[in-house]
Amino acid sequence: MSEARDVTIAGFSLSNPIRPANLSPMSLSSTESDQSHQRVRDEATRVTLIGMLLDIVLGVAKIAGGALTSSFALIADGIHSLTDAATDVFVLVVARVAYAAPDRGHPYGHGRFEAVGTSVMGIVFFCTAGILVYDAFLRLNALEDLVKPALSGALIAALSIAGKEWIYRYTLAVAEKLNSSLLRANAWHSRSDAFSSIAVLIGIVGAQAGIVWLDTLAAVVVAILIAKIGWELFSESLSELVDGALPDERRASLEQCLRQTPGVLGLTDLRSRLSGGRAIIEVHLVVSPRISVSEGHHIGALAAQRLRQAFSDIAEVIPHIDPQGNPDHDLPHSKTQLIPTRRQISERIETQWRTLSSTDADTTALAFDLHYLDAGIEIDLVITQDDQQQRAQRLAESLSDESAVVCVRVLKRLSEITPPHAD
Repeated sequence: MSEARDVTIAGFSLSNPIRPANLSPMSLSSTESDQSHQRVRDEATRVTLIGMLLDIVLGVAKIAGGALTSSFALIADGIHSLTDAATDVFVLVVARVAYAAPDRGHPYGHGRFEAVGTSVMGIVFFCTAGILVYDAFLRLNALEDLVKPALSGALIAALSIAGKEWIYRYTLAVAEKLNSSLLRANAWHSRSDAFSSIAVLIGIVGAQAGIVWLDTLAAVVVAILIAKIGWELFSESLSELVDGALPDERRASLEQCLRQTPGVLGLTDLRSRLSGGRAIIEVHLVVSPRISVSEGHHIGALAAQRLRQAFSDIAEVIPHIDPQGNPDHDLPHSKTQLIPTRRQISERIETQWRTLSSTDADTTALAFDLHYLDAGIEIDLVITQDDQQQRAQRLAESLSDESAVVCVRVLKRLSEITPPHAD
């Protein structure tokens, strides 16, 4: 006989839980999800089309105005606006993919396409900054060749600044609403065009005042600002592409929300990553080790629902249920190699139950529940008849000799009630 173990006999009553007739899963249907993705995609497309139209109008106006006023800077700024229009087309193509609903090939959605698009936009910003610096270098080495532009070119530059600032604010507002890093990148690209127009304006006014190198200095400042924006956009999207976690402050707020869920006793792990500017959370929740699987699932679903309701930018929550007292959520406990499986225990229980039967005609199966805890296995033997009690007690004593078993309880099912509405 191994060391002393808890072998008890107890009675209990079972009844089906009452399920309200109006209980339904707290999730969007496939149709509602598709409609939501379509609305987001339509709004992103609309703001980008407006920006593209403005870029084309400003680009043509600045190139024509630069030619008429002899302002090479205004012509270059017009070319810059037309490149913005080209990037708008790129945004439209990527947005149609990034905001598409999840499918079989992309079960987590297509949000990473947005991160790729944002990375490309960041690289474009770097290239734009490099071109401006190179152009400034050439101008500094040929100041005597610069032609004094007409003052009327400054009016076109001022109109460009106003137009690009308006589209920047409009696009950024939509980007914040949709939490879209790609639209946010496009908004900053619009502002970079406004910065370059400011440089043109300063250059034209400075040329009129005789300070011919002022536009070159302004161009360098603009290049630095554009490079800074490009780095921020690129680094943010790169973090998403390599599965960078959410900041520690954000993680703490998520953990606090989860710990307040009824039935959650603690957390053993929380992992996070971004996809299309929205977070995907995977969390291990600690619950009581003796609750049913369905109750554990309900606690996990409730925790996920609370998290999505508290934070609008969470795309998905994947809860895992860990029993309390289990330090490693991947293993039942530290002696896993010595722990018998349910099938092995079931075969032993069935064999010994038949052996202990007083008559060969008694083939009634014995129900049982297993609790895999850190200390070992607890077994609940469930009998339905009084004459099974003595045999179940002998079986419990036999099972307690198993080294992995730390407790065997004999429980009697008194009744089972099914409410009429549950049929």
